[in-house]
Amino acid sequence: MRRGLGIRFDGFDHVSDSLEVVRQAERAGASQVWMAEHMGYREAVAACMAYALSTETAMVVPTAVSPYLWHPTPTAMSLATLADVAPGRVGVAIGVGNPLFLAESGIEPVKPVRAVREFIECLRALWTAEPVEYDGEFFRLAGARMTFAPAEPIPVYIAATREQMLRLTGRIGDGVVLSGGLSVVHVRYSLGQIADGARAAGRDPAALRNAAFLYFSVSEDGREAVDYLRGRLAFLFRNRTMADNIRSSGLPIDQEAIIDAVAKRDMEAATRLVPDDAVDAFAVGGTPRNCRDRLEAYLGTGVTEPVIEISGSPKSRELALGILGEFAAA
Repeated sequence: MRRGLGIRFDGFDHVSDSLEVVRQAERAGASQVWMAEHMGYREAVAACMAYALSTETAMVVPTAVSPYLWHPTPTAMSLATLADVAPGRVGVAIGVGNPLFLAESGIEPVKPVRAVREFIECLRALWTAEPVEYDGEFFRLAGARMTFAPAEPIPVYIAATREQMLRLTGRIGDGVVLSGGLSVVHVRYSLGQIADGARAAGRDPAALRNAAFLYFSVSEDGREAVDYLRGRLAFLFRNRTMADNIRSSGLPIDQEAIIDAVAKRDMEAATRLVPDDAVDAFAVGGTPRNCRDRLEAYLGTGVTEPVIEISGSPKSRELALGILGEFAAA
């Protein structure tokens, strides 16, 4: 059962330029708008406030809020304030963040599973608007409290990639959001790990929300879409947590060279290291027919909340909105 169909942005473009896309996507049937946060790009919660004010029914989801960069108290405040504007339409994805960008901010992400767990526990406690006493390894709250609570619960997704974080998602998360750029095989494996974690905690895996970012681009001849997605995958593959996923494809991709190029902000060099075949392995891209087939393949893994991009040329956006409308109506 599909619970929703979402669109996403990555902070590369002007937020004001994306507002009309958001409105068009909601009219086409999108029920979610996600904003992924990368250090030095546009900030997720602020962008989601603009998206909430530009929509009527879609849920907005800032992602992935990192416990290494945010503190639970102001985070709980920001998200509850967002929920004031869009009650019942706010979610959040919590995740470690990219190691390369964290290192540039002087942060080493130690004990990530514990950090994410403590952060989520603190958020949920603060949203009760009761005084919170919490003595963790990463966070300490000594009577902190909010003077208001969200009118409705804010679902907490976990942005999980590796086994321990996937299993934590099954134990404590309201749902998962899987990274874009995962192969169909790796998506299926990831959902299996989450289900194992849920069952071990006495939870029903079917009750969890399963969202997945899908790198998505469509063009009439397919070439424009493939070239665009090669650049997007190059940016993704800067993350060392993608190593197992890359290996699962069997493609000869030099991830270390990509990481070096992205660290120098030489995206042209990084993109040249991503072959066309990687688009078929890790994304939904090409002609409209190719995109429909690939989207069906990802839905076949058990993903119930696919999240796609609406980007590129005006014609590409028109084609993408058409496919979105088809799947939203299905």
